[in-house]
Amino acid sequence: MELQQLRYFDEVARTQHVTNSAKKLNVAQPALTQSIRRLEHELGVPLLERVGRNVRLTACGEALERRIRPLLATLDDLPEELAVVAGREQATVHLAIESASGLAVDAIAAYRAAHPAARFVVTQEAAARRWDLRVRTVRTTHEDGADASGSRRFEERIGVAVPSGRAASGPLTLADLADEPFICLAGSRAFRAVCDDACAKAGFAPRVAFESDSPAVVKNMIGLGLGVGFWPERSWGGLDDSSARLVGLREEPFARTLEIASAAGPLNEEAAAFHGFLVSFFEDRWREPSPLGA
Repeated sequence: MELQQLRYFDEVARTQHVTNSAKKLNVAQPALTQSIRRLEHELGVPLLERVGRNVRLTACGEALERRIRPLLATLDDLPEELAVVAGREQATVHLAIESASGLAVDAIAAYRAAHPAARFVVTQEAAARRWDLRVRTVRTTHEDGADASGSRRFEERIGVAVPSGRAASGPLTLADLADEPFICLAGSRAFRAVCDDACAKAGFAPRVAFESDSPAVVKNMIGLGLGVGFWPERSWGGLDDSSARLVGLREEPFARTLEIASAAGPLNEEAAAFHGFLVSFFEDRWREPSPLGA
């Protein structure tokens, strides 16, 4: 059975008049009659019977009409439904957040405040599904700016969060931390890799005493003197709400580079708008005074 055959049969079933149906469908009457006959041949049963100049449904025709009418109505609704889906997709931003999740989520909240219809699909792994925009740590360091692919990079120094009383002693070296217990923020794998590489060059591996997925818990534990932790100067926020303080390291450069990248090909309207907003949001944070000083 073909969809056109079913639509032709449905129209004839409604009018029970082949000539009138042919006019409404804008097809020749013989072509309409042949289509109904082919449908009857394929199903192996008669669907219509002649009554004077009109036709009427047989019992099999009535059964077929009952089954196909809701199906055809559903198909007729598809264009409108797909248009709604397409509209939603045009207002959806697929964002892969691999680094600086707190800052990226703050950007989403600020954007949604001004664009409540915007929808976000957020993942932690760019490989997990398609993405429009990605925030990640890149292992190479570049000056802030856009590269040939249009990605935007932001470099930030990495300091050490220590109890406030210890901050008065001034900058530390990585070697000073060799025997310290580390309190770490869970899930920051790319950031951890940068720090582990720096420690390896200094001749030790960080001794992780505790991990938490809450920045507040990490800051409070460090403030209580339970350990120290590496902390980027801008993307994770400040330490002013805790008894921990950020001190610099004498090793230079000890930094990481964050990248905001867009997928190949054109972005939908909402994703393009959020891309510009996200870059500006990061730029505003990078213009703020650093807790590590100039």
